[in-house]
Amino acid sequence: MDIEYLPNKGFIINSVQICWKDERSSVRKKIGNKHKEDDKRIDVSHFFDGDESMNIHQKRDVYENLNSDNDLLFLNYDKDGKLKELEVHSGFDILVNNIRLDFGNEILFFLNQFQKNGMEHFETEKGNYLLPKLKMTIADSESMGGNGTGLSYFYATSDISHLTE
Repeated sequence: MDIEYLPNKGFIINSVQICWKDERSSVRKKIGNKHKEDDKRIDVSHFFDGDESMNIHQKRDVYENLNSDNDLLFLNYDKDGKLKELEVHSGFDILVNNIRLDFGNEILFFLNQFQKNGMEHFETEKGNYLLPKLKMTIADSESMGGNGTGLSYFYATSDISHLTE
């Protein structure tokens, strides 16, 4: 199963295009599969002298087993319920600018392919790589708590400012 990531636009899954800023209800309808709503309020006010305006309001839908027994992806929304992020943990190959990212395969191979196509990358933490022009990150298994340097995580977003601050 493939997901085609379209930088600055969104992605295609099951032949359906999902765009950044699509309404949550619209995305759910387009995907047409059951999801688990995973909305949370994370209280961080104790780090900011009781300022509750700094609390994190996560709006997320979790999709498991869309097309196979081991696929897992998260769709994250802004405070107004507009799509802003895609996280893929397993079960999909991801096509980005004609480069196929296969989970489990060596992450440096993919980084070299992006580099050849003029896409710079930066290691933000050991095993985590930001590709700013594509507004995406990829991470290896070891950085995600597993073993080895195979691709284990894909993240794409409409806005990377929180990753570059």
